[in-house]
Amino acid sequence: MEITSIFFLYILLLSWVSLTITGYGPAPAPESGDSIGLSPDYDKMSEPPALSPAMGISGAPAPGLGEESSGDLSSPPPVKSDPWTVKWCAVKDEFVDCQNYLNLLGQKENYTWECVKRETTEACLESIKKGEADLINLEAGLAYIAFLNYSMKAIANEVYCNHAESYEAVAIVNKKLCKHGEEEISLVDFKGKRSCHGGYSTAMGWNYPVNHLKNLTSSQQLNDEEIVTGFFSKVCAPSEFESKGICSGCGNENGSCSESNLYSGHSGAFRCLVEDMGDIAFVKGDTALLFSKEGPNNQTWSTKSMSDFMYLCLQGGCREINGYPGDCSFGAVPANVIMTSNSISSKKMSAVLQSLLNATWVDALYTGKNAAGHLLSSSAQGLILVEKLTRSYLGNSASISSSIQEINLKKVEPSAKESVPGLPSSPSTRIQHTWIIATFIVIFSQSFL
Repeated sequence: MEITSIFFLYILLLSWVSLTITGYGPAPAPESGDSIGLSPDYDKMSEPPALSPAMGISGAPAPGLGEESSGDLSSPPPVKSDPWTVKWCAVKDEFVDCQNYLNLLGQKENYTWECVKRETTEACLESIKKGEADLINLEAGLAYIAFLNYSMKAIANEVYCNHAESYEAVAIVNKKLCKHGEEEISLVDFKGKRSCHGGYSTAMGWNYPVNHLKNLTSSQQLNDEEIVTGFFSKVCAPSEFESKGICSGCGNENGSCSESNLYSGHSGAFRCLVEDMGDIAFVKGDTALLFSKEGPNNQTWSTKSMSDFMYLCLQGGCREINGYPGDCSFGAVPANVIMTSNSISSKKMSAVLQSLLNATWVDALYTGKNAAGHLLSSSAQGLILVEKLTRSYLGNSASISSSIQEINLKKVEPSAKESVPGLPSSPSTRIQHTWIIATFIVIFSQSFL
């Protein structure tokens, strides 16, 4: 009888231990909305992964049936926009240009065009996600984020000189820094100097040079910010996303540069170089041509001549600036794209494309009103239809963006062997604890037999 009672007590205690130690048994399967890590077979995936919360960029609604897929599968937001109004989201100073441009359109097929002003690109993406806006023009790096996290797709892209649908990402330096002796200067010689970037997460200003620095320094275990700040002494890389961006080289070391557009964009990065805020600027291939003292889009800060600067070649050496950097380039970047939500109706999108691609509209758009390079790129000469899926259109730029996000995800994900404060221990550890207690109970009960 005594043995039976002790055995019964043992069973009760063992059950209590199993129930009170949380997480006993297999972990539950992740929900459809959870973020997943990037894999080597990313290009083969039909649905790209969502960014880690550490990226500071929110998720997106799921696309409708038959539309392009993106990483987040959350439920679609309620549509608040007028179905007969096309709203173009303009960031800050773009609003004036937007009003001038859209006045040319008037009303097409019962659709009225309006401009919606927001303070940042992130705010515009959120507005499109909520149905408060329809369109935005984005460069390739930010377009990838819009596709991946906001369920958006590219519908039209800019066209440049000679019908080009891409531009070169280059590094520009002061001519006086280019040596003319036996040793040619290279990017390595700028370690410890100051850098100007058109924008955090942009293709030309950030992703392409970071990808090169990552390979140059073999910094596979560092995230993007650590790679850049570990190479340059001061960095100016404004961001359109909250809590991102690096401001040590923007003249505001302890503050945020996310809300300032003084040194943002390719023209802002060149301005950073012109005003001697930096020693190297990562910009578009034609930036110095357009915004130097003699350039067609020169500004009040354009106090230096194009001849004062040179392209810095990746293989070493410098090259005169003429708009065609050749092999002095980090690579070709897909042209900026007009993007919209996957949830837009086919009828509305058809009307939008008909207006955007209208020849009269395009001719009127590029007659000098775009000198500041706001709503559309200063070097754009027209718009054409994007016939590819967004991921395919972005091509190598998307692959580079993905590789940078991968190193960022690796940095924020805790090691499987480390214990993270505030999180329960692993299931295997909890099982071990359970059996240790159970064994103790058996030994303790035998002492009474």
